[in-house]
Amino acid sequence: MIPLPSFFKAGCVLIIVAFSVSGCLGAREWTYPPLPDKTYVATPAKDPISARLVVLPLEDLRGTEVKDEYWKVAIPLVPHGVASYDRPETVVNPEQVDELFFNPPKDFARALADEIREANIFSTVILSEGQTPPPGDYVLRGHLHSTKWERRLTTYLLGPLGTVFWMIGLPMGETTTEVEMDLRLTPAGDPSQVLWSFAMKFNGAVNDGVYYGLEESVQSYPVALQDALRPAIKDLAGKSKSRVIGQ
Repeated sequence: MIPLPSFFKAGCVLIIVAFSVSGCLGAREWTYPPLPDKTYVATPAKDPISARLVVLPLEDLRGTEVKDEYWKVAIPLVPHGVASYDRPETVVNPEQVDELFFNPPKDFARALADEIREANIFSTVILSEGQTPPPGDYVLRGHLHSTKWERRLTTYLLGPLGTVFWMIGLPMGETTTEVEMDLRLTPAGDPSQVLWSFAMKFNGAVNDGVYYGLEESVQSYPVALQDALRPAIKDLAGKSKSRVIGQ
């Protein structure tokens, strides 16, 4: 019978190997619309509102919690080791598979402006770099409430020995992505007069293993954002067609 310390050492080696394979992904930059299709959510309207829309960066209301407890799966009978980040782009020295390179308040606003522009809802759509809008007819503001990222690693209650299952293709764990935000459209001269508003929340999950799913776990935010924006863009496009906005 092999002594427990030997099992533990072997398991630790397997964990290192697994994360080395994960590290082959390299850096993943923000891309929108999401790969592989790179398509927008709405069919362009033929009769846009003749007006200039300014989209501001989102106001960041996210939390700051960081949890990094992958090590717990090295303990037998412990079901999961969890890494959880409220602001995943700010985490210092995460596992490479956990690295995310984006600026949610600005990148999400840019994606929103692109979606509205592609939907041809307004004749002109511009993105403001700051919270003071340039001249325009309407301003779109929003709050970013959550971009929580969580990965639950498992060794199937077997501690280090359970990493053998990773090597034969069973999942290492599950990654969940959350996007929660709200938007409001106002006249440029009166931010208190809300002409249109929309709140949205999206949760996505993907299993990942040594041989699969790791890229999806890193590139999940463009997909999550577009799924969250889909009903908002369609609602805004529908309101524009009925001329509820701009009257």
